[in-house]
Amino acid sequence: MEAGDIVISRAGHDSGKAFIVTSVVSDDFVLIADGKTRKIESPKLKRIRHLRVVGKSELDGPTNAKIRNRIKKFHSDGRLYAEK
Repeated sequence: MEAGDIVISRAGHDSGKAFIVTSVVSDDFVLIADGKTRKIESPKLKRIRHLRVVGKSELDGPTNAKIRNRIKKFHSDGRLYAEK
């Protein structure tokens, strides 16, 4: 997992929601943001094992608006779904 990956949360109160990895903290943790509830200024610390990678965002210089739009585009392509 690396910065820029689009991920789905598999555990926690945000399970099933899409996020973009903003940075890798360690081998076990990453910081994620969705640009709406979790902004890039205050990303969420999440365990890697609680996330599933579904794609690459390919964003250069991510902002909250760019993150929201990229997740929205991924949803509209029909490629994003939650695990049950």
